Amino acid sequence: MNKDQIDAHPVFRKDFTVATKAVSEASNIALEAIFMRQTGIIFYGLSRVGKTCCIKSIHTKAKGFMPRAYVTQIEVVKKEGSFTNNILDQLAKEEKLLYPEKTIAVVKLGKVADMVITRCHEKNCNHWVLLLDEFQRLREYDLNVLFDLFNRLDRKGITMTILSFAMPLVFEQRKRFMTNGDNQQLIARFMSKLVEFKGCGSARDLAIILQTYDEKSEYPAGSRESYTKNFAPRAFEAGFRLASYVSPLWKALETAAVGAYKNNVPLEHVFLTIRYLLRYIASHDEPELTITNVLCEDMVERSNLLEFCLLNGSKMP
Repeated sequence: MNKDQIDAHPVFRKDFTVATKAVSEASNIALEAIFMRQTGIIFYGLSRVGKTCCIKSIHTKAKGFMPRAYVTQIEVVKKEGSFTNNILDQLAKEEKLLYPEKTIAVVKLGKVADMVITRCHEKNCNHWVLLLDEFQRLREYDLNVLFDLFNRLDRKGITMTILSFAMPLVFEQRKRFMTNGDNQQLIARFMSKLVEFKGCGSARDLAIILQTYDEKSEYPAGSRESYTKNFAPRAFEAGFRLASYVSPLWKALETAAVGAYKNNVPLEHVFLTIRYLLRYIASHDEPELTITNVLCEDMVERSNLLEFCLLNGSKMP
């Protein structure tokens, strides 16, 4: 496989999503919450453990599994020093809803509510699912706006479910809100259920990921060739599989993952390590191809996992 072929592969375009244990569990919880029309759940976890990847997976599954709901996904953008209701502006931008720049807040709220009602009617449903990434960026004012939006939709017979992903800072955020007795309804409605979202937590989790490359992937479409075979066809035919090296690879990852990332290896670094391995086997494809312990350690080191954990691996709340 030459450089251009490697660059064009889904693995290196980062178009490929692995249904890890954490993603599968979070997706099941989220879909159950949608089905039961719960108000809100927050999945929290450290940086790079795969939260954004998971919210995309939930979006895809929710749109397919729940045709009776309208789904909107946004990443909360924090505007420093801003006291305007930018959560409404973000929703409007995502839904291509236009209104004059100086429109007052209550009018914006009405227009966004009408937009959601219209979208639900178009789908012949009465359920709106809002997926929020970076929930911890929301200000108290934003939550009050969402609370008002919830109530306005409820009066029109539309159920609103918010599924969010956040950094562990969400605990401090909730604690701040709790100091104000007027916020009890906000906490009860949007922040009462927090579920931890973790990265790769064990050799078994890693094995599932590696087996996906070996057996449960295909490129090009219809070829029935797995990703591992794409990169090392001669070795693959001779029995080479990435999953055969789960033990040394997990040992290297676990050694480099420190602090709060212990048994919680950030998926971004897991997948980066695997990309380094794939590039290696593509250039060393032969029937006798093997991966040594030292090579596993080298690939993990190249992913910069240890340095990242030292800088970002503060303890979870």
